[in-house]
Amino acid sequence: MFTEDLSPFFNTAGFAIGATLDGAAVQGIFDAGFDDAPLAGFGTAGTSPTFMLPSASVPAAPEGKAFIVSTGSAAGNYRVGNAKHDGTGVCTLELLLNRT
Repeated sequence: MFTEDLSPFFNTAGFAIGATLDGAAVQGIFDAGFDDAPLAGFGTAGTSPTFMLPSASVPAAPEGKAFIVSTGSAAGNYRVGNAKHDGTGVCTLELLLNRT
């Protein structure tokens, strides 16, 4: 089986940032993600933030777990809405902003 060293892609000296997933430190790439969708002839807009990280860093059944970014423009308290493993060792977490 072919395995790729993903560490250069998720290095905080580059584009990656540190975060906390269910209390564990993780590194990955945050994307605020602009979302624009038509609704009954009118446009709606918002964000759909995601965080891409190595699949090995994702716990089993991460949906609903706390996700915290403490630095930069991405700072906020989120929870995981969905986890999409792409089969290459990378997972994209769809994040929901906690409004507490």
